[in-house]
Amino acid sequence: MASFAQHVNTAVVISGIAIAPLYASSLIDINQALTLLFFGLIGGVLPDIDLENSKPIQITSSILSIFIPLLAILILLESLSISKMLLIWFVSAMLLHFIIFKILLNMTIHRGIIHSIPMGIFIGYSTSIILQHFLHYEHLFSLLCGIFLFCGFLIHLILDEIISLNAFGMSFKKSLGTALKFYDKENLLGSVLLYIFIIILFILYPINIDDIRSIFQSMKNINF
Repeated sequence: MASFAQHVNTAVVISGIAIAPLYASSLIDINQALTLLFFGLIGGVLPDIDLENSKPIQITSSILSIFIPLLAILILLESLSISKMLLIWFVSAMLLHFIIFKILLNMTIHRGIIHSIPMGIFIGYSTSIILQHFLHYEHLFSLLCGIFLFCGFLIHLILDEIISLNAFGMSFKKSLGTALKFYDKENLLGSVLLYIFIIILFILYPINIDDIRSIFQSMKNINF
């Protein structure tokens, strides 16, 4: 398994490379570029969220517990007084960190269903849906956030698999095949349900093909 620093550095570098043409084509501004970098970084460490004893992962879960409720409150509850917003934010952060994440950790094993490609798709597309339809961000930017989160997630899986392959030492570790997978053989029911949830999401909130087309179209105008 790659180290926390390796996952962070790889996710940041690759996300930065991907952001460059988007920014150069004026498809995103500087604030959006930094946000995409953040989502790429979070995706890069998210598959190890079930690694309970890891200090970096505990720090990541703490950051998510603070950031997610704060973002939702600032956008959805801006009409409330500051004291009420702070109270709701504090309670939400505590629930997310000490209850929801704890339940998640107790229900999963490391390199289980969370450490899989369909989970990356589910989390990435769910993020796009939440940003666009519930937090009312611009639809193209919301899609890009989901894509960067998924790509960071996928980078993590690929990096772990490369480490398992131990290509430079020309040997194979026991963990080979457990990082980059399309289902969890130890949790087939959960894998099937995950695919069902993904299908439901794509049916209820289909991707706007025009958004995909505009991304590729903007790339054509870049002078490399």
